[in-house]
Amino acid sequence: MRSYHWPPLLPVLALVLMPFLPFVNTTGLWLGLPRMIVWGAFWCLMFTPALLLSERLLRGREEES
Repeated sequence: MRSYHWPPLLPVLALVLMPFLPFVNTTGLWLGLPRMIVWGAFWCLMFTPALLLSERLLRGREEES
């Protein structure tokens, strides 16, 4: 895998593993909302910086060529 593929993998992995993480898939609230909603919303928002970093790595690679 190329370096620009790695940044989006962290949010994808966090969202795929969400139902299996015991500290997320329990009763309780974070910020007044169920834990899974907060976890999912946070990692969905983290896609934007991850894709931005991926784009910059891709552009840097193209400029080197």
